[in-house]
Amino acid sequence: MIRLTQFEFAKIMTRKSIYLALSGLLALLVLYACFGHSGPLNGTSYYKPYEGAITEEKVKAAQDQMQSEGYSEEKNQNRYGIFYEIAIFSPESIKNFTRYDDSGNVMERTVSVSEIHYNKPWGYLLEYIDQFGVLFMMIMILLGLAPVFAEEYALGTVALLRSSKRGRSQIVSAKWMASTLYVVLCVILFTSANLLIYWLRFGNLAGSDTPLQSVGMYFQGFDYEFSPYRLSAVQYYGVQLVTHLAGSLVFACVVLCISALSSTSFVAIVINVAIVGVPYLAFDVLNFNPGWAKWIEEFSFSTMMRATRLFQTPTSYSVFGLELSYLSLYMIIMAVVTIGVILGTYRTFRTREVFS
Repeated sequence: MIRLTQFEFAKIMTRKSIYLALSGLLALLVLYACFGHSGPLNGTSYYKPYEGAITEEKVKAAQDQMQSEGYSEEKNQNRYGIFYEIAIFSPESIKNFTRYDDSGNVMERTVSVSEIHYNKPWGYLLEYIDQFGVLFMMIMILLGLAPVFAEEYALGTVALLRSSKRGRSQIVSAKWMASTLYVVLCVILFTSANLLIYWLRFGNLAGSDTPLQSVGMYFQGFDYEFSPYRLSAVQYYGVQLVTHLAGSLVFACVVLCISALSSTSFVAIVINVAIVGVPYLAFDVLNFNPGWAKWIEEFSFSTMMRATRLFQTPTSYSVFGLELSYLSLYMIIMAVVTIGVILGTYRTFRTREVFS
């Protein structure tokens, strides 16, 4: 089984298309990191005098500074960012400010931010997995795994594989394990590039022990402000990474199943793009958000790969009278889908008619 898995892994890794895509994606990653957010990113010197507990004196100073000329200009975001954070997380602001979710319900804070510390590098790292990481993994998985079964039909080698002493189940298992190794390798590669690029850009990864709720990338954006999870920035980065990997593996399962049902790699890619790529483009890129399609966005495959939505707010659903958190319900659904897809792939490869 080990040799068979190695052979299948080598077949995946020798596809030229994945290296062309990898080169282009890494180049895009670097260009976006360097030019998408131009200017100096290290703001530790601006934050240092104000770090620590949020006091009345700091709140007053922040309010005064926010009235100054040039506060809203992009070039001053590092300089004035600390004042916005002090103001937004001050007890007075939390008491008087109310935010509503998409359903019109009041969003409640379960974890309060009582101190301010510089942690901007982690905001960029988390956002990059949410945005670029999904695109990176979708393209790499489609190009690497869509041909896994389909090319056997196209080359006419299915009958030979089915009659081998290894057996059909062992061949499918080897392809699954090789595909899993490929996905893990892609995630490691993207994560390494992500960490290296932003470490070089910032010169540090400060703020790793700060609360997740205080982590923000943009001047006025804190995606996890209402998150119910008591995690530090680095702890959540680990959680996000594992969730991203799990979502990528689920997507890989779907791609392999479609590959087993398709006559060519091109057909497999087109079908997978329709299933996963279209919802991602509609909801995540174009912000298409009609009420009737909300459930598609909330339970799409890309949601798990992005991870952000799963940990943002304490949303819950009532299922047959049982109250389940959004995270729990999503994971249950994905587990059922994954098991069904894996079993379907084994059955399809064993019983499907061979194309002539």
